[in-house]
Amino acid sequence: MQYKPKNINTKKEIQSPLLSKNSSMTNSQNQNQQIQQLRTLITDIDSAMLTTVDDDGSLHSRPMSIFSDIDTDGILWFFTFANSHKVLEIERYQQVNVSFSSLNQQRYVSISGTAELVRDRNKLQEKWQPKLQTWFHQGVDEPNIALLKVNINKADYWESPSSFSPQTIRLLELSHR
Repeated sequence: MQYKPKNINTKKEIQSPLLSKNSSMTNSQNQNQQIQQLRTLITDIDSAMLTTVDDDGSLHSRPMSIFSDIDTDGILWFFTFANSHKVLEIERYQQVNVSFSSLNQQRYVSISGTAELVRDRNKLQEKWQPKLQTWFHQGVDEPNIALLKVNINKADYWESPSSFSPQTIRLLELSHR
């Protein structure tokens, strides 16, 4: 059986200064609803597959544990070692895909966006959770600990076995991004 994705429109557009205050507020509310919808879709999913582009142009995927929610700006965060191969790949080509699946609920989510390395100590402390100690034995004092910041552009999702058409979420671009 072939599933067709439902699109969650997350393509971000810069607000025009010509838009009225109400229009801007509506866009903000719409974006908040889309982010909440995306959060709901990936809730109870503990890991995802992060796909990057390798030096030779081939795709390279690896599992990543999920320890934080998508934030209000439509950003997904992962802890990583700054000297890992995925970081080298992202420094060369920032386009990434993060996929989630819940077989029991027959829910599948594919997020595309751009990634960057963040070494901000305050952000590390803000996002830190004790469960991360498994990988980062020294906590936020671990040498080479960093965050991968994934700016979500688009998310496609499929729900239920009868879902043949994709749903898409596109987030509106924030002017500070």
